[in-house]
This record gives sequence, C-alpha cells and structure tokens, in this order.
Amino acid sequence: MNIKFDILFRACDKVESVHNAKRLFGMDKRQTIKISFISLYKSLENFDARFTIIGDDLSSEMLDFFGNFSSVEVLNEVHGSAARSLSRQLEIAYKTPDDHWVYLCEDDYLHAPHAFQYIEEFISLKKNYIQTSGKKKNLLNKFIGDLSILPLVIHPPDYPDRYISFWKRPSYIFLSKYCHWRQITNTTHTILTKSKTIKKYRKYFDESAIGPSDTKLSEKVYGRLFFLRKKTLCVSPIKGLSTHMQEGVLTPLVDWKKYFHKYVETLKELKLWYD
Repeated sequence: MNIKFDILFRACDKVESVHNAKRLFGMDKRQTIKISFISLYKSLENFDARFTIIGDDLSSEMLDFFGNFSSVEVLNEVHGSAARSLSRQLEIAYKTPDDHWVYLCEDDYLHAPHAFQYIEEFISLKKNYIQTSGKKKNLLNKFIGDLSILPLVIHPPDYPDRYISFWKRPSYIFLSKYCHWRQITNTTHTILTKSKTIKKYRKYFDESAIGPSDTKLSEKVYGRLFFLRKKTLCVSPIKGLSTHMQEGVLTPLVDWKKYFHKYVETLKELKLWYD
C-alpha cells in the first residue's frame, strides 16, 4: 500500500506558549519550531510525504530556515490568531485528495525518529489490527459492530493526564507490529486522518476552529464507548510517538531529552541552530 501523507504544519514564532507554560529544555519559540519540524521531517524521510507550512507572519529567520528544505512549500500570511491559522490549515486540507492522509500538526511537538514507521505500518494493516467480531459471546462488540470500518484518527502523543484517576475510562486496546494503540476521546488539533474524513466532518472541524476549541472537535467527532452517530475511532500509541514540548505534559516512558539532543546536532550540522 502506497500511503501518501500531506503534512500541514502551522507555525508562528511570535507567541511563546498557551497559558505561558514553560517550553521544554528551556527553548524559545523559534528553537521549538525548528526541533518540531526537523523531527517530523526526518521521521518522514523514507515516505511519500508533501510538506506545507502555514505560517502566521513568520520572521525572516524562520522563513530562511524553511527555505533550506526544497521540498517544503511555505504559505506565509498574517493571520494574527490561532483560530485564523487553523481555519487556513483546514481550507488546504479540504482540497487534498480523498485518499491522502492529512497530518494537521502544530509547531511544538517533538516526534520520535520511528514515529511514521510505526504509524504507516498500523495504517497499512488497520483492518487486521482493529477489526472486532459480532459473535454472540461478545455482546458489546455485537452492539458496536466492526470498528475497522470506522474512519480512523491518530493522535501521536500520549498525554500523562490520561493516567490520572479523574480521566481514566474504559477503552479499546489494539496491538500492531511495533506497539499498542489505545482508543482515546480527546485530542489537541494535532491529528492524522484521511482527507475524506476531514471533509465528512467538515462542519465540526470548522466549529472547532472558532476559539479554537479542541474540545468541540473531540466531543463531536470521536466515538466513545458505544460509537453512537457513526463517529470516528481515535487512537494514540503506547508508548507515545510524539510529545507536546511544554513542561508538565511530556509523553511518559520515552527519553525525549535524547531525541532533543539528536535533532539539535542535526540542525547544527545544517548550520540551522543557535545556543
């Protein structure tokens, strides 16, 4: 299966962080964007991927940075808010071919080097891994039906708050070649899914861009225990394949400092990093 990935990467180096949360490893916003992008770019090096940067009034430094990657298209406009840049990102997503996998990505996620190796393998054998049987002995599955026919959404990080008592809840667990995948019901706006899925739920994606509000997206698009109203199946990997680069929300059980230093060295070799 030749999977085509459209990477829509939103970037703005004028805003430090939501709620003034501290950046990982003491980075400033431009360093954060560079690490986020290079980790994603390297993870997709051996795959059929097209990169589009949705820039919100990027500085000349960041424009020069992205200009070093010939396969990357930069659309730099003055949006002035996360809501407007998200709306622009969605406009582009709606125009991609139905069978492409679109990664709506924010600019502060560090990806593991093997992230898309795991993701691509899981997508390729989705039916084998996710299929549920309606046999009499499994009454819940008989009611739900075959989960493998539902649209799939992947959220690459594994947020630590999912393990806090308040947020613990029943969920499906799937096993692929490289890792486990857990059904989840809440994400940020960093998700991977087929273009036709984004188009199918366009109304709710557009509503979630107001604010923006990832809660609206989660409540309207992702199935919970009984998958009422033909919602999607949303999963995240265990161990997580990316992490939000803010203190306090690091994906657990992964040596993110090791990956951080790995990509700092990569950027230094390219003369694209400053201390």
